[in-house]
Amino acid sequence: MVDRAKQLSYEYYVLAEPTVSDAAFDALVAEIECAEQEHPEWTLADSPTQQVGSDVDARSGRRLIRHRTRMLSCQKAQTKEAVTKWIMATEKKLHKQDDLHYVLEWKLDGISCSLVYQDSTLVSAATRGEKGVMGQDLLAHVKLMPSVPQRISESGRVEVRGEIVCPKKNLERLGYKDCRTAAAALTNQVCPSCDMELLEFVAWQLDTSEGIGTESVSMGIAEEQGFKTSGCRGCWGNKGVLEALAQFTAQREALEWPTDGVVIKIDTKPAAQSLGCTEHHPKGNIAYKFPAQKTITKVSRIEISMGSTGKRTPVAYIEPVMIMGRKVAKVSLGSEQTMQRLGVTEGCEVEVGLCNDVTPKIYRVVTLSEPLHEVADTSHEVAESSHEVAGPSHEVAESSHEVAESSHDMAVIRPVLYHALGIAGCGLAMGILWETGLLMPLALVSLIVGAVR
Repeated sequence: MVDRAKQLSYEYYVLAEPTVSDAAFDALVAEIECAEQEHPEWTLADSPTQQVGSDVDARSGRRLIRHRTRMLSCQKAQTKEAVTKWIMATEKKLHKQDDLHYVLEWKLDGISCSLVYQDSTLVSAATRGEKGVMGQDLLAHVKLMPSVPQRISESGRVEVRGEIVCPKKNLERLGYKDCRTAAAALTNQVCPSCDMELLEFVAWQLDTSEGIGTESVSMGIAEEQGFKTSGCRGCWGNKGVLEALAQFTAQREALEWPTDGVVIKIDTKPAAQSLGCTEHHPKGNIAYKFPAQKTITKVSRIEISMGSTGKRTPVAYIEPVMIMGRKVAKVSLGSEQTMQRLGVTEGCEVEVGLCNDVTPKIYRVVTLSEPLHEVADTSHEVAESSHEVAGPSHEVAESSHEVAESSHDMAVIRPVLYHALGIAGCGLAMGILWETGLLMPLALVSLIVGAVR
């Protein structure tokens, strides 16, 4: 049976000329699995149950699973005008006008995952993986998640695709900086931890061997089988889509999972598939990305961080706020010039958001509760480390000429200091020596010693 399965797998994946139906191949694999469960000693190293996809991740050692069909991403629309443009082009290609049914669902910010059930039993789970071809095995991980049914009532082969997400309410308990980082960290563990039970699987696609005609029906089946969904909402034409987007936007804050947009799909699957796909995404759906979410908070203090190259970067510590499921407590201001241009001072109120939904950013000062003043350098924070070393207080350079001059001096003597200390990552040492006035003498001594040698 194993040899037969290997031959069929070769015909399917390599030759792209399958000689049997998917159902027949799945039945053969299921028969092999049953035999191996009853007699573990019969399990062979080259069994299809042991080498799904025939690859192992060289870095993690985890098994890689090849998807039957690629798990593609979504094309993005940053504005509602872009959504309308896509709708008009799609309806023109399908020779329909305001007569095409769409479904909308939340675009969740998590880890995409494929679950495969064979004859009602969960037999496989994998991440999207590189280019959506092969993903890492997650079967042991998802078996710890209450939101993933171990058995369903549907027979044959059923594949459910969705997102593994961290509910906002569980973020503080897990201790990660944001919901997506929590989901990524836990699913990336070679040996899954019990914290996986705090994550949830939310389905956004379901397919069976017989096929399902529409997205709305498939999501209805998913809910009947015990899967969570993000809520599938149907509408007609461009006007209906734009009205639904407005409703989704208004409900964004109340959603229990982190989201950064809404996915719009053509409801009829054959119509969507007829549009084809690119290497990156199918043309039958599009993801509308929400504008950057911003909120108002107060700057508690400002500290100067010293990087490995000696660069000074002001960091604003703010009263913690939740943005897109992430707790934001500090924001890098990039440079002292940027801090002065924005007028950011301790005690002022600022508008904070996530640039590209990832990096905390101060967009503007809302009110100034005190006049602009000099910022004390209370600590030096090495960029590659979370450890902080107390440094002496000093005044911020008052002219661009002085900053440029100090940067030039640092660039000239940095190689000398590297040679003197015998290390390549001595940014912190340079920062401390520079502030105490010992850096130039040390560089001079190093040059003299080198010349004597």
